[in-house]
Amino acid sequence: MKSACEKWKDPLREAALTGATAKDLEEHLRSCAKCSAELDEVRARAARLDFLSRVLAAAGAAREGKRARPWRVWTLAGATAVVAVILMLAATLQRRTARMIPRDELAAAQKLAEWRAPSDGLLVTPGQEILRTMPRLGESYLNVPLKTDEEE
Repeated sequence: MKSACEKWKDPLREAALTGATAKDLEEHLRSCAKCSAELDEVRARAARLDFLSRVLAAAGAAREGKRARPWRVWTLAGATAVVAVILMLAATLQRRTARMIPRDELAAAQKLAEWRAPSDGLLVTPGQEILRTMPRLGESYLNVPLKTDEEE
């Protein structure tokens, strides 16, 4: 840029940033190729800086989103713990308030479970009681005393 173009430096930068050019600057740009190239270069640099600032802003927003995730995880863990405690309390209360069977009804039910028909006595075989019990090692099914050498 020539020394005569020094007065156009600030208006060139302003035009590159705002996108608006004054009439006298436009006339100078038509006659001066160097200032025109300088304007194009400053506009390209501004576009790169704008792109870079948008990328950095997006990265910052993503970083903020990642910082918020642990809060969400702890909230979910807390909510899960609260639900588990409520379910345990509900099960305990339900068990405590369950209907208790009165003693007389329980005794009647046990008697009914042990009831035998009168004809069951006819089905009993003579050896049935012996077969229900299992003898220990060295014992017999029959309770017959064995003679030992000392008794003879």
